[in-house]
Amino acid sequence: MHTLSPDTAASEATLPEWLPRLEAVEGFTGQLGQAIEQLVEAVVELRTASAPAPEAATAPEALLKRVQQLEAQWSLQQTLQDLERVSRFHHKTRSVVFVGTTYFGCNVKYGWLAFREQARRLGITLWWLPQTEQQLRDVQALGERCFPLNPAEWSAEHVSAALQAAVVVACDHLLNPNPYVPALLAGARTVQLWHGVSIKEIGLGNRPGLKQMNARVARVLATTGPFSRFIGTSAAQEGDFRRWFGLQRYEPIGYPRNDVLLREPTPEDLLNTDSATLQAMREARAAGRRVLLYAPTFRDARRGVWIIEAGLDRVARELQQRGDLLVVALHPVEAPMLPQLAPALPGVRFVAPRTDLYPLLREASALITDYSSVMFDFLLLDRPVLLFRPDHRDYQASSRTLDERKLNPLPGPVLADAHALLAQLKPKALAEDRRAADRRRLRQQLHDHLDGRSGERLAALLLDELSLALAATPH
Repeated sequence: MHTLSPDTAASEATLPEWLPRLEAVEGFTGQLGQAIEQLVEAVVELRTASAPAPEAATAPEALLKRVQQLEAQWSLQQTLQDLERVSRFHHKTRSVVFVGTTYFGCNVKYGWLAFREQARRLGITLWWLPQTEQQLRDVQALGERCFPLNPAEWSAEHVSAALQAAVVVACDHLLNPNPYVPALLAGARTVQLWHGVSIKEIGLGNRPGLKQMNARVARVLATTGPFSRFIGTSAAQEGDFRRWFGLQRYEPIGYPRNDVLLREPTPEDLLNTDSATLQAMREARAAGRRVLLYAPTFRDARRGVWIIEAGLDRVARELQQRGDLLVVALHPVEAPMLPQLAPALPGVRFVAPRTDLYPLLREASALITDYSSVMFDFLLLDRPVLLFRPDHRDYQASSRTLDERKLNPLPGPVLADAHALLAQLKPKALAEDRRAADRRRLRQQLHDHLDGRSGERLAALLLDELSLALAATPH
Protein backbone atom coordinates (compact mmCIF):
# COMPACT_ATOMS: atom_id res chain seq x y z
CA MET A 1 0.00 0.00 0.00
CA HIS A 2 1.23 3.46 -0.88
CA THR A 3 2.34 5.47 2.15
CA LEU A 4 1.73 9.20 2.29
CA SER A 5 4.71 11.43 2.95
CA PRO A 6 4.63 13.44 6.23
CA ASP A 7 3.81 16.64 4.31
CA THR A 8 1.02 15.00 2.34
CA ALA A 9 -0.36 13.33 5.44
CA ALA A 10 -0.43 16.68 7.22
CA SER A 11 -2.30 18.22 4.32
CA GLU A 12 -4.83 15.40 4.31
CA ALA A 13 -5.21 15.70 8.08
CA THR A 14 -6.15 19.37 7.73
CA LEU A 15 -8.62 18.70 4.94
CA PRO A 16 -11.73 19.01 7.19
CA GLU A 17 -10.47 22.38 8.49
CA TRP A 18 -10.77 24.05 5.11
CA LEU A 19 -13.84 22.18 3.87
CA PRO A 20 -16.13 24.87 5.39
CA ARG A 21 -14.22 27.44 3.36
CA LEU A 22 -14.92 25.40 0.24
CA GLU A 23 -18.60 25.22 1.15
CA ALA A 24 -18.67 29.01 1.53
CA VAL A 25 -17.05 29.46 -1.86
CA GLU A 26 -19.52 26.94 -3.27
CA GLY A 27 -22.29 29.36 -2.35
CA PHE A 28 -20.81 31.97 -4.72
CA THR A 29 -22.53 30.86 -7.90
CA GLY A 30 -22.34 32.28 -11.36
CA GLN A 31 -18.94 32.48 -12.99
CA LEU A 32 -17.31 30.25 -10.34
CA GLY A 33 -20.07 27.64 -10.21
CA GLN A 34 -18.65 25.15 -12.67
CA ALA A 35 -15.15 25.28 -11.16
CA ILE A 36 -16.53 24.73 -7.67
CA GLU A 37 -18.56 21.72 -8.80
CA GLN A 38 -15.37 20.16 -10.10
CA LEU A 39 -13.61 20.89 -6.82
CA VAL A 40 -16.38 19.33 -4.75
CA GLU A 41 -16.29 16.19 -6.88
CA ALA A 42 -12.52 15.97 -6.46
CA VAL A 43 -12.78 16.40 -2.68
CA VAL A 44 -15.41 13.67 -2.47
CA GLU A 45 -13.17 11.33 -4.43
CA LEU A 46 -10.24 12.04 -2.11
CA ARG A 47 -12.28 11.48 1.04
CA THR A 48 -13.76 8.19 -0.18
CA ALA A 49 -10.62 6.76 -1.74
CA SER A 50 -9.13 4.03 0.43
CA ALA A 51 -5.89 3.68 -1.47
CA PRO A 52 -4.82 6.87 -3.28
CA ALA A 53 -2.49 6.47 -6.23
CA PRO A 54 1.02 7.97 -6.04
CA GLU A 55 0.13 10.75 -8.46
CA ALA A 56 -2.76 11.77 -6.19
CA ALA A 57 -0.52 12.33 -3.20
CA THR A 58 -0.28 16.08 -3.78
CA ALA A 59 -3.92 16.52 -4.79
CA PRO A 60 -5.01 18.09 -1.44
CA GLU A 61 -2.35 20.80 -1.79
CA ALA A 62 -3.46 21.51 -5.36
CA LEU A 63 -7.08 21.64 -4.28
CA LEU A 64 -6.26 23.96 -1.39
CA LYS A 65 -4.41 26.27 -3.77
CA ARG A 66 -7.37 26.29 -6.14
CA VAL A 67 -9.79 27.05 -3.32
CA GLN A 68 -7.56 29.94 -2.24
CA GLN A 69 -7.62 31.27 -5.82
CA LEU A 70 -11.40 31.04 -5.91
CA GLU A 71 -11.66 32.76 -2.55
CA ALA A 72 -9.45 35.58 -3.87
CA GLN A 73 -11.72 35.96 -6.92
CA TRP A 74 -14.77 35.96 -4.69
CA SER A 75 -13.21 38.55 -2.43
CA LEU A 76 -12.37 40.74 -5.45
CA GLN A 77 -15.94 40.52 -6.75
CA GLN A 78 -17.32 41.51 -3.36
CA THR A 79 -14.82 44.39 -3.17
CA LEU A 80 -15.83 45.66 -6.61
CA GLN A 81 -19.52 45.53 -5.75
CA ASP A 82 -18.93 47.58 -2.61
CA LEU A 83 -16.64 50.08 -4.36
CA GLU A 84 -19.23 50.57 -7.08
CA ARG A 85 -21.79 51.41 -4.40
CA VAL A 86 -19.36 53.86 -2.81
CA SER A 87 -18.69 55.53 -6.16
CA ARG A 88 -22.40 56.07 -6.78
CA PHE A 89 -22.95 58.02 -3.55
CA HIS A 90 -19.48 59.61 -3.25
CA HIS A 91 -19.20 63.40 -3.49
CA LYS A 92 -18.06 64.49 -6.97
CA THR A 93 -15.69 67.32 -7.79
CA ARG A 94 -14.85 69.35 -10.91
CA SER A 95 -12.83 66.50 -12.36
CA VAL A 96 -12.84 64.61 -15.66
CA VAL A 97 -11.14 61.28 -16.45
CA PHE A 98 -10.19 60.34 -20.02
CA VAL A 99 -9.85 56.58 -20.48
CA GLY A 100 -7.03 55.41 -22.77
CA THR A 101 -7.46 52.49 -25.18
CA THR A 102 -4.81 49.99 -26.24
CA TYR A 103 -2.86 52.77 -27.95
CA PHE A 104 -2.55 56.55 -27.58
CA GLY A 105 -4.77 57.80 -30.38
CA CYS A 106 -8.34 57.90 -31.65
CA ASN A 107 -11.05 60.25 -30.40
CA VAL A 108 -10.05 60.04 -26.76
CA LYS A 109 -6.55 61.37 -27.47
CA TYR A 110 -7.79 64.32 -29.53
CA GLY A 111 -10.67 65.01 -27.15
CA TRP A 112 -8.22 65.13 -24.24
CA LEU A 113 -5.91 67.47 -26.15
CA ALA A 114 -8.82 69.74 -27.02
CA PHE A 115 -10.00 69.94 -23.40
CA ARG A 116 -6.60 70.46 -21.71
CA GLU A 117 -6.38 74.24 -22.02
CA GLN A 118 -9.98 74.83 -21.03
CA ALA A 119 -9.64 72.56 -17.99
CA ARG A 120 -6.52 74.41 -16.86
CA ARG A 121 -8.14 77.82 -17.34
CA LEU A 122 -11.34 76.88 -15.47
CA GLY A 123 -9.68 74.99 -12.63
CA ILE A 124 -10.99 71.58 -13.69
CA THR A 125 -8.94 68.58 -12.59
CA LEU A 126 -8.06 66.50 -15.64
CA TRP A 127 -6.89 62.88 -15.40
CA TRP A 128 -5.75 60.32 -17.95
CA LEU A 129 -6.29 56.62 -17.25
CA PRO A 130 -3.52 54.78 -19.16
CA GLN A 131 -3.57 51.31 -20.62
CA THR A 132 0.09 51.21 -21.73
CA GLU A 133 3.47 52.48 -20.57
CA GLN A 134 3.68 54.62 -23.71
CA GLN A 135 0.51 56.49 -22.79
CA LEU A 136 1.84 57.02 -19.29
CA ARG A 137 5.06 58.55 -20.65
CA ASP A 138 3.32 60.70 -23.27
CA VAL A 139 0.84 62.19 -20.81
CA GLN A 140 3.39 62.79 -18.08
CA ALA A 141 5.75 64.40 -20.62
CA LEU A 142 3.11 67.11 -21.08
CA GLY A 143 2.91 67.62 -17.33
CA GLU A 144 -0.63 66.26 -17.04
CA ARG A 145 -2.12 64.03 -14.34
CA CYS A 146 -2.03 60.32 -15.06
CA PHE A 147 -3.20 57.42 -12.92
CA PRO A 148 -0.63 54.65 -12.34
CA LEU A 149 -0.65 51.78 -14.81
CA ASN A 150 -0.14 49.16 -12.09
CA PRO A 151 -3.11 48.87 -9.67
CA ALA A 152 -0.68 48.14 -6.82
CA GLU A 153 0.78 51.66 -7.26
CA TRP A 154 -2.53 53.44 -6.72
CA SER A 155 -2.30 55.52 -3.54
CA ALA A 156 -5.19 56.63 -1.36
CA GLU A 157 -5.11 59.91 -3.30
CA HIS A 158 -5.54 58.08 -6.61
CA VAL A 159 -8.51 56.11 -5.25
CA SER A 160 -10.08 59.34 -3.98
CA ALA A 161 -9.52 61.04 -7.34
CA ALA A 162 -11.31 58.22 -9.17
CA LEU A 163 -14.22 58.15 -6.72
CA GLN A 164 -14.59 61.95 -7.00
CA ALA A 165 -14.56 62.02 -10.82
CA ALA A 166 -17.72 63.69 -12.10
CA VAL A 167 -17.31 62.82 -15.79
CA VAL A 168 -15.60 59.93 -17.60
CA VAL A 169 -14.73 60.12 -21.31
CA ALA A 170 -14.08 56.95 -23.33
CA CYS A 171 -13.95 55.91 -26.98
CA ASP A 172 -14.24 52.15 -26.59
CA HIS A 173 -15.55 49.48 -24.23
CA LEU A 174 -14.37 50.23 -20.69
CA LEU A 175 -12.12 47.16 -20.40
CA ASN A 176 -9.06 48.67 -18.73
CA PRO A 177 -6.77 45.92 -17.33
CA ASN A 178 -7.11 47.45 -13.85
CA PRO A 179 -10.10 45.47 -12.48
CA TYR A 180 -11.01 48.21 -9.99
CA VAL A 181 -11.55 50.92 -12.60
CA PRO A 182 -15.19 50.25 -13.59
CA ALA A 183 -16.25 50.17 -9.94
CA LEU A 184 -14.31 53.30 -8.94
CA LEU A 185 -15.78 55.30 -11.84
CA ALA A 186 -19.31 53.86 -11.70
CA GLY A 187 -20.81 56.99 -10.18
CA ALA A 188 -19.54 59.38 -12.85
CA ARG A 189 -21.45 60.52 -15.90
CA THR A 190 -19.98 58.84 -19.00
CA VAL A 191 -19.41 60.46 -22.37
CA GLN A 192 -18.80 57.85 -25.07
CA LEU A 193 -16.89 59.13 -28.11
CA TRP A 194 -16.74 55.69 -29.74
CA HIS A 195 -14.29 55.01 -32.56
CA GLY A 196 -16.05 55.25 -35.84
CA VAL A 197 -19.07 54.99 -38.09
CA SER A 198 -19.71 51.29 -38.56
CA ILE A 199 -21.18 49.10 -41.28
CA LYS A 200 -20.54 46.09 -39.05
CA GLU A 201 -22.93 44.91 -36.36
CA ILE A 202 -21.34 46.07 -33.11
CA GLY A 203 -22.20 46.43 -29.43
CA LEU A 204 -25.58 44.94 -28.55
CA GLY A 205 -26.04 44.03 -32.20
CA ASN A 206 -23.12 41.59 -32.03
CA ARG A 207 -24.41 39.33 -29.26
CA PRO A 208 -24.07 35.53 -29.67
CA GLY A 209 -26.38 32.70 -28.65
CA LEU A 210 -26.02 31.21 -25.19
CA LYS A 211 -23.94 28.35 -26.56
CA GLN A 212 -21.17 30.87 -27.33
CA MET A 213 -21.83 33.10 -24.32
CA ASN A 214 -19.06 33.38 -21.73
CA ALA A 215 -17.85 35.81 -19.09
CA ARG A 216 -15.73 37.79 -21.57
CA VAL A 217 -18.58 38.29 -24.04
CA ALA A 218 -20.98 39.22 -21.25
CA ARG A 219 -18.44 41.75 -19.92
CA VAL A 220 -18.18 43.39 -23.35
CA LEU A 221 -21.96 43.56 -23.64
CA ALA A 222 -22.17 45.10 -20.18
CA THR A 223 -19.84 47.92 -21.28
CA THR A 224 -22.14 49.05 -24.11
CA GLY A 225 -23.85 51.42 -21.68
CA PRO A 226 -25.41 53.21 -20.04
CA PHE A 227 -23.88 56.43 -21.36
CA SER A 228 -24.96 59.95 -20.46
CA ARG A 229 -24.04 61.12 -23.95
CA PHE A 230 -22.92 59.37 -27.10
CA ILE A 231 -20.94 61.25 -29.76
CA GLY A 232 -21.47 60.77 -33.48
CA THR A 233 -20.76 62.56 -36.74
CA SER A 234 -24.32 63.02 -38.00
CA ALA A 235 -27.90 63.04 -36.75
CA ALA A 236 -28.76 60.40 -39.35
CA GLN A 237 -26.83 57.75 -37.40
CA GLU A 238 -28.70 58.09 -34.12
CA GLY A 239 -30.99 55.12 -34.76
CA ASP A 240 -28.12 52.68 -35.30
CA PHE A 241 -26.20 53.83 -32.26
CA ARG A 242 -29.29 53.57 -30.06
CA ARG A 243 -29.77 50.02 -31.32
CA TRP A 244 -26.17 49.12 -30.46
CA PHE A 245 -25.67 51.01 -27.19
CA GLY A 246 -27.52 52.16 -24.09
CA LEU A 247 -27.45 55.97 -24.16
CA GLN A 248 -29.44 58.91 -22.86
CA ARG A 249 -28.51 61.68 -25.30
CA TYR A 250 -27.00 61.44 -28.76
CA GLU A 251 -24.77 64.33 -29.84
CA PRO A 252 -23.73 64.59 -33.55
CA ILE A 253 -20.90 67.05 -32.90
CA GLY A 254 -18.27 65.22 -34.97
CA TYR A 255 -15.18 63.22 -34.03
CA PRO A 256 -12.26 65.12 -32.44
CA ARG A 257 -9.78 62.91 -34.31
CA ASN A 258 -11.04 64.26 -37.62
CA ASP A 259 -10.03 67.83 -36.78
CA VAL A 260 -6.42 66.95 -37.56
CA LEU A 261 -7.42 66.05 -41.13
CA LEU A 262 -8.45 69.65 -41.73
CA ARG A 263 -5.47 71.50 -40.25
CA GLU A 264 -1.72 71.16 -39.91
CA PRO A 265 -0.91 68.82 -36.99
CA THR A 266 0.52 70.35 -33.83
CA PRO A 267 3.43 68.73 -31.96
CA GLU A 268 0.87 67.34 -29.47
CA ASP A 269 -1.17 65.87 -32.35
CA LEU A 270 1.92 63.94 -33.39
CA LEU A 271 2.33 62.15 -30.07
CA ASN A 272 2.51 58.40 -30.69
CA THR A 273 2.65 58.90 -34.44
CA ASP A 274 4.99 56.86 -36.68
CA SER A 275 7.19 59.88 -37.48
CA ALA A 276 9.44 57.96 -39.89
CA THR A 277 6.51 56.81 -42.02
CA LEU A 278 4.93 60.27 -41.86
CA GLN A 279 8.17 61.78 -43.13
CA ALA A 280 8.44 59.17 -45.92
CA MET A 281 4.89 59.96 -47.04
CA ARG A 282 5.56 63.70 -47.05
CA GLU A 283 8.78 63.27 -49.01
CA ALA A 284 7.08 61.02 -51.57
CA ARG A 285 4.30 63.54 -52.16
CA ALA A 286 6.80 66.40 -52.40
CA ALA A 287 8.64 64.43 -55.08
CA GLY A 288 5.43 64.00 -57.09
CA ARG A 289 4.91 60.35 -56.18
CA ARG A 290 1.53 58.93 -55.22
CA VAL A 291 1.08 57.69 -51.65
CA LEU A 292 -1.43 54.85 -51.42
CA LEU A 293 -2.58 53.96 -47.92
CA TYR A 294 -4.08 50.52 -47.32
CA ALA A 295 -5.97 50.35 -44.01
CA PRO A 296 -8.12 47.20 -43.72
CA THR A 297 -10.06 46.14 -40.67
CA PHE A 298 -9.24 42.94 -38.76
CA ARG A 299 -10.60 39.43 -39.31
CA ASP A 300 -11.97 37.26 -36.52
CA ALA A 301 -10.58 34.23 -38.37
CA ARG A 302 -7.37 33.60 -40.37
CA ARG A 303 -5.76 36.76 -39.00
CA GLY A 304 -2.88 38.00 -41.12
CA VAL A 305 -3.04 34.97 -43.41
CA TRP A 306 -5.81 36.47 -45.51
CA ILE A 307 -3.58 39.44 -46.43
CA ILE A 308 -1.01 37.21 -48.11
CA GLU A 309 -3.69 35.20 -49.87
CA ALA A 310 -5.23 38.43 -51.16
CA GLY A 311 -2.17 38.98 -53.38
CA LEU A 312 -0.81 42.03 -51.61
CA ASP A 313 2.74 40.96 -52.53
CA ARG A 314 1.86 41.31 -56.23
CA VAL A 315 0.18 44.67 -55.62
CA ALA A 316 3.22 45.94 -53.72
CA ARG A 317 5.67 44.88 -56.46
CA GLU A 318 3.71 46.51 -59.27
CA LEU A 319 3.10 49.74 -57.37
CA GLN A 320 6.79 49.94 -56.52
CA GLN A 321 7.62 49.60 -60.22
CA ARG A 322 5.24 52.46 -60.98
CA GLY A 323 7.05 54.64 -58.44
CA ASP A 324 4.21 54.71 -55.91
CA LEU A 325 4.64 54.41 -52.14
CA LEU A 326 2.37 51.74 -50.62
CA VAL A 327 1.79 52.23 -46.90
CA VAL A 328 -0.10 49.55 -44.95
CA ALA A 329 -1.70 50.26 -41.58
CA LEU A 330 -2.73 47.03 -39.91
CA HIS A 331 -5.64 47.14 -37.48
CA PRO A 332 -4.38 47.01 -33.86
CA VAL A 333 -5.93 43.55 -33.49
CA GLU A 334 -3.79 42.21 -36.35
CA ALA A 335 -0.69 44.30 -35.60
CA PRO A 336 0.98 41.35 -33.76
CA MET A 337 1.18 39.61 -37.17
CA LEU A 338 3.61 42.25 -38.48
CA PRO A 339 6.82 40.24 -37.81
CA GLN A 340 5.44 37.46 -40.01
CA LEU A 341 3.97 39.70 -42.71
CA ALA A 342 6.80 42.20 -43.22
CA PRO A 343 9.37 39.68 -44.61
CA ALA A 344 6.76 38.39 -47.06
CA LEU A 345 5.93 41.89 -48.31
CA PRO A 346 9.26 43.70 -48.84
CA GLY A 347 7.69 46.37 -51.05
CA VAL A 348 5.35 47.60 -48.31
CA ARG A 349 5.95 50.37 -45.83
CA PHE A 350 4.12 49.25 -42.65
CA VAL A 351 2.90 51.78 -40.13
CA ALA A 352 4.35 51.06 -36.69
CA PRO A 353 1.85 49.00 -34.65
CA ARG A 354 -0.54 50.77 -32.29
CA THR A 355 0.40 54.27 -33.37
CA ASP A 356 -1.94 57.11 -34.28
CA LEU A 357 -2.94 56.89 -37.93
CA TYR A 358 -4.78 60.20 -38.30
CA PRO A 359 -1.86 62.58 -39.02
CA LEU A 360 -0.84 60.09 -41.74
CA LEU A 361 -4.25 60.03 -43.42
CA ARG A 362 -3.91 63.59 -44.65
CA GLU A 363 -0.73 62.61 -46.54
CA ALA A 364 -2.41 59.82 -48.55
CA SER A 365 -3.25 60.38 -52.21
CA ALA A 366 -5.92 57.67 -51.98
CA LEU A 367 -7.26 55.23 -49.40
CA ILE A 368 -7.67 51.51 -49.91
CA THR A 369 -9.82 49.81 -47.28
CA ASP A 370 -12.63 47.26 -46.96
CA TYR A 371 -15.10 47.60 -44.09
CA SER A 372 -13.18 49.98 -41.83
CA SER A 373 -14.76 53.14 -40.46
CA VAL A 374 -11.64 55.00 -41.60
CA MET A 375 -13.28 55.30 -45.04
CA PHE A 376 -15.90 57.66 -43.58
CA ASP A 377 -13.28 59.86 -41.91
CA PHE A 378 -11.31 59.99 -45.17
CA LEU A 379 -14.36 61.50 -46.90
CA LEU A 380 -13.43 64.81 -45.28
CA LEU A 381 -10.31 64.96 -47.48
CA ASP A 382 -12.31 64.46 -50.69
CA ARG A 383 -9.81 62.02 -52.19
CA PRO A 384 -10.34 58.63 -53.89
CA VAL A 385 -11.47 55.63 -51.83
CA LEU A 386 -11.20 52.03 -53.06
CA LEU A 387 -12.95 49.11 -51.33
CA PHE A 388 -10.69 46.05 -51.69
CA ARG A 389 -12.58 42.95 -50.50
CA PRO A 390 -10.73 39.82 -51.67
CA ASP A 391 -12.28 37.58 -48.97
CA HIS A 392 -15.76 39.08 -48.81
CA ARG A 393 -17.71 35.83 -48.56
CA ASP A 394 -15.41 34.41 -45.90
CA TYR A 395 -15.50 37.68 -43.95
CA GLN A 396 -19.27 37.60 -43.80
CA ALA A 397 -19.28 33.94 -42.80
CA SER A 398 -16.58 33.99 -40.12
CA SER A 399 -16.14 37.59 -38.99
CA ARG A 400 -19.02 40.05 -38.88
CA THR A 401 -22.53 40.61 -40.12
CA LEU A 402 -22.65 43.66 -42.39
CA ASP A 403 -25.27 46.33 -42.86
CA GLU A 404 -24.05 48.42 -45.78
CA ARG A 405 -26.98 50.82 -46.02
CA LYS A 406 -24.58 53.60 -45.05
CA LEU A 407 -22.66 52.94 -48.27
CA ASN A 408 -25.33 54.50 -50.43
CA PRO A 409 -23.89 55.86 -52.59
CA LEU A 410 -20.65 53.90 -52.58
CA PRO A 411 -17.57 56.07 -51.94
CA GLY A 412 -15.52 54.08 -54.46
CA PRO A 413 -15.35 50.91 -56.54
CA VAL A 414 -15.64 47.50 -54.83
CA LEU A 415 -12.76 45.27 -55.94
CA ALA A 416 -12.58 41.51 -55.42
CA ASP A 417 -8.99 40.66 -56.41
CA ALA A 418 -5.50 42.07 -56.82
CA HIS A 419 -5.84 42.35 -60.61
CA ALA A 420 -8.92 44.58 -60.33
CA LEU A 421 -7.26 46.68 -57.62
CA LEU A 422 -4.15 47.29 -59.73
CA ALA A 423 -6.31 48.30 -62.68
CA GLN A 424 -8.12 50.92 -60.60
CA LEU A 425 -4.81 52.18 -59.21
CA LYS A 426 -3.38 53.02 -62.62
CA PRO A 427 -2.61 56.75 -62.73
CA LYS A 428 -5.20 57.51 -65.39
CA ALA A 429 -7.98 55.53 -63.69
CA LEU A 430 -7.30 57.08 -60.30
CA ALA A 431 -7.03 60.60 -61.74
CA GLU A 432 -10.44 60.29 -63.39
CA ASP A 433 -11.96 59.91 -59.90
CA ARG A 434 -15.38 58.90 -61.21
CA ARG A 435 -16.82 58.51 -57.70
CA ALA A 436 -16.04 62.06 -56.54
CA ALA A 437 -19.68 63.23 -56.68
CA ASP A 438 -20.87 60.10 -54.84
CA ARG A 439 -18.26 60.62 -52.13
CA ARG A 440 -19.43 64.18 -51.58
CA ARG A 441 -23.06 63.09 -51.29
CA LEU A 442 -22.05 60.42 -48.78
CA ARG A 443 -19.97 62.96 -46.85
CA GLN A 444 -23.00 65.24 -46.63
CA GLN A 445 -25.06 62.36 -45.19
CA LEU A 446 -22.52 61.22 -42.61
CA HIS A 447 -20.90 64.48 -41.47
CA ASP A 448 -23.00 67.33 -40.10
CA HIS A 449 -19.85 69.40 -39.48
CA LEU A 450 -16.97 70.02 -41.89
CA ASP A 451 -15.24 72.78 -39.95
CA GLY A 452 -12.51 70.96 -37.95
CA ARG A 453 -13.95 72.20 -34.63
CA SER A 454 -15.31 68.98 -33.14
CA GLY A 455 -12.83 69.18 -30.27
CA GLU A 456 -14.19 72.61 -29.32
CA ARG A 457 -17.76 71.30 -29.32
CA LEU A 458 -16.72 68.38 -27.16
CA ALA A 459 -15.07 70.71 -24.64
CA ALA A 460 -18.31 72.71 -24.34
CA LEU A 461 -20.30 69.50 -23.94
CA LEU A 462 -18.01 68.32 -21.13
CA LEU A 463 -18.55 71.56 -19.25
CA ASP A 464 -22.28 70.96 -19.48
CA GLU A 465 -21.84 67.38 -18.25
CA LEU A 466 -19.81 68.64 -15.30
CA SER A 467 -22.60 71.01 -14.34
CA LEU A 468 -25.17 68.21 -14.49
CA ALA A 469 -22.96 65.87 -12.46
CA LEU A 470 -22.24 68.41 -9.73
CA ALA A 471 -25.88 69.43 -9.48
CA ALA A 472 -26.77 65.81 -8.75
CA THR A 473 -23.88 64.96 -6.41
CA PRO A 474 -24.64 64.37 -2.70
CA HIS A 475 -23.58 67.17 -0.34
